[in-house]
Amino acid sequence: MTVRMLLLLVVASLSLCGALAQPNVAGLSALRQQSRDRVITLTDEVLSEFIMGRSRPYSAVIYYSAQQVSEGNPSLKLDELRREYAYAAKAFAAGPDADKVFFFEAALEVTQKPFAMLQVNSLPYVVRIPGSQAVAQATLELPKADKMLPENTKGAYPWPAETFVAFVSGRTGAAAAEIDRPSIYKSPFFPPVIFGGVLTAAYLGYKVYALGALRHSAIWAVLSLAVFWFSASGGMYNIIRGMPFFIRDRNGRLQFFLTSRQGQLGAEGFMLGTLYLMVGGSLAFVTYLAPRISSSRIRDSCSLVGALIAASSMYQTFKLWNLKTGYKHVSYF
Repeated sequence: MTVRMLLLLVVASLSLCGALAQPNVAGLSALRQQSRDRVITLTDEVLSEFIMGRSRPYSAVIYYSAQQVSEGNPSLKLDELRREYAYAAKAFAAGPDADKVFFFEAALEVTQKPFAMLQVNSLPYVVRIPGSQAVAQATLELPKADKMLPENTKGAYPWPAETFVAFVSGRTGAAAAEIDRPSIYKSPFFPPVIFGGVLTAAYLGYKVYALGALRHSAIWAVLSLAVFWFSASGGMYNIIRGMPFFIRDRNGRLQFFLTSRQGQLGAEGFMLGTLYLMVGGSLAFVTYLAPRISSSRIRDSCSLVGALIAASSMYQTFKLWNLKTGYKHVSYF
């Protein structure tokens, strides 16, 4: 009888130790519910409590981010990638297997332990840590199949939420709910707003046409100059590629130009378009408007000012060209 009681106590103790060793899934679910996008910020406490250990009853998906890299390399589109990652996290959180997989974000500004643990030295970098994988303080080695990297992930970049869902579902077997992207088209106010906007635009267009304002050539001249400025500034390039107007350097200062062949920011394009417009406008003024001035002194002064503006604008354009290419120009004068 005593031996049986001892065996029961041993079994109960082992079960209790095993239960205590398992991470608190309910607590982790509560952390996920507190996050607006269902992505849990990976701090040192969260890492030690919910990631480290011999095993876990869930898989952990970790997205690595660094604000400095995101702002210094806009071509990586890390902000857009992070947004798609959040859509995938919401889909799994709303799915039937919500407790089988949890999404985390390891931000370099918050903690550096996850970066050292997997030796992450470049972005983008997304990994899945299986529940059976033992995680200790030392370096963690994961197979390439559990990593989402540009060289082994198919599809267009930045990866959409569907790619994240396929990656996680194919390795965990967890099912996700339908991906819900917020859109203005889903709003119940969208149809009446569009209908009202069309009616308002038609009414204003009729009023403008009735006033005869569109018959003046000056308006079309200003509109044509605006189209020229927008096209020469690379406006459509900025819109299609989602280029930022400026970025911040390592010291937090605003940076409007990228040296060498790193790319082009929005401010740089609009500055160049403005220089083109100043050169063309100054030459047009000297050629067509200045000769019509009756006073010879004023005519000569205006012509000289226009020529100086055109010359300085061309100089600034070549200076920007030197900054981007590294080539030097010689005046030969």
